[in-house]
Amino acid sequence: MSITHRLSGKYDVPGGTSNGSESAQCTAHRETWEETGFNVEVGEWLGQNDQGMQYYACKLAGDFDGTITEFSPPPWSSMEVSAITLIDPFAISGKQWRFEDRLIHLRDMFNRVEDSKPKDSQ
Repeated sequence: MSITHRLSGKYDVPGGTSNGSESAQCTAHRETWEETGFNVEVGEWLGQNDQGMQYYACKLAGDFDGTITEFSPPPWSSMEVSAITLIDPFAISGKQWRFEDRLIHLRDMFNRVEDSKPKDSQ
């Protein structure tokens, strides 16, 4: 899931800093909620980029099946977020990403999640 920043018009993932007393997993959950209104289940730690941003495998709670790919941001985040979109990070260019140099790292995190999914037995 990506957010589109209102000022830059570019994609990014929900994120931010700890309030000082919460774990990184709680920060991931809170920041996702604040920026998207979605309640996510924070899964395994995937890695950290050079700027210290930590990545977690998260999934939407409930019966979300991925057929809807665009969402309106909640009213409380509309000053920062203009759209919420499910995108394939390999289908966009770095120029569409808020911090172009971080897209390669994000793709690596995406591959880690895909590689950890159970394969269907045939």
